[in-house]
Amino acid sequence: MGQTATKIFSRFGDRINWMAVLIVACFVSVLLLSSQSAASYPTYALALLMIFSFEYWKDVFQLKIVRWVGLLLLWLSLSTLWSDTFDLREATSVWTRALLVFFFVVAFAECQLRGQIQRWMAWGLSAAGSLAVGAAMINYFLTNPDDGRLNGLGQLDTHVIAALVYGVVLIFVIRALQLTDNKVITLITASAILLVSIAIFLSDSRNAWVSITIGVATYLTATKVEDPRRFLATLAALGVLMLFLSAAIFLNDTTRELLLPRGSSFRLEIWSATWQNIVSGSGLYIGRGILTSDDIIIGEMMFSHPHNLYLALLHQGGVIGLVLYLRILVSAAHSFFLNLEHSDAKLGLAILVIAVLAHTLDGHELVDKIGDSWFLVWMPIGLAIGLSWKPANETL
Repeated sequence: MGQTATKIFSRFGDRINWMAVLIVACFVSVLLLSSQSAASYPTYALALLMIFSFEYWKDVFQLKIVRWVGLLLLWLSLSTLWSDTFDLREATSVWTRALLVFFFVVAFAECQLRGQIQRWMAWGLSAAGSLAVGAAMINYFLTNPDDGRLNGLGQLDTHVIAALVYGVVLIFVIRALQLTDNKVITLITASAILLVSIAIFLSDSRNAWVSITIGVATYLTATKVEDPRRFLATLAALGVLMLFLSAAIFLNDTTRELLLPRGSSFRLEIWSATWQNIVSGSGLYIGRGILTSDDIIIGEMMFSHPHNLYLALLHQGGVIGLVLYLRILVSAAHSFFLNLEHSDAKLGLAILVIAVLAHTLDGHELVDKIGDSWFLVWMPIGLAIGLSWKPANETL
């Protein structure tokens, strides 16, 4: 099969280029297509390409982080078997999505390893993301939504999710600005940074404001301080400063009401009810299953998920699922710190920081068709794998 695949790829062009094109197509689909099924077509094509080219990337299983990713996806898929209501069609869908996620992560890692991020993928994602943000801005001013909050186009039809994904776009565009000395391109990218920042502000999502600000600060700090110890010390100092500023703001009634006009948005009540559901359903250790409904009813209001990815994982896969995910995050962060001098490590770390912080207040699915979690979680994990992969290859 390896020789056959080699002949096919040599005839139709470089395999890595095709992977990069499909990955960009995946993200553009999320930004512009409202149908999640339609946006998934490039992910199926990418998966088929990865299956037929297994000989090229099979050594990736030497990396511990890849095995952790595989175990997490397998565990969450297995949880369909002990969900409250087992449905074969839905279970098959979960298993398929888990495979699509795994193939995507490895493909993104290989693109990073082969230098595609530096060549054109970052520019492609910056351009596509900026255009999508511009279209969302036009739609916002034309429709003048009743709540005054900017929603995205495509699958980003809620203000929080749109803002968080636009935060990822912002990191890419900032990097693009740093890589060019052309005056025209500098003006365009600077304008794109302003446009994306305004869109994030108009989302009126406090979660996005804080998470993205810290993510951007992490990225900019990493570009100035590449020594891991000094970098951590600088981040710690900035963190202490932000804690003092936050305390000063929230201890004052006027500023607290200004920044949090909706209060806690029932987060504490939602989290408490979710915890009770997990414990009462005997799902603390293995979870209640990914197919078990996590709807929460508080008074006359129903909330469709726990609004906290870590609690959602605890609900779906229990302590085992949550520990596996946290282990992956630690492994990814470790990879970024070891390679902090690499521009892709700075990029991945900044996106991961946004995800880790934002998911304390939002998020509920890791195994899903392509969407926001692919931007916020699986992309930086793919970058971390790519950065770890090269040393592994050098030992073969």
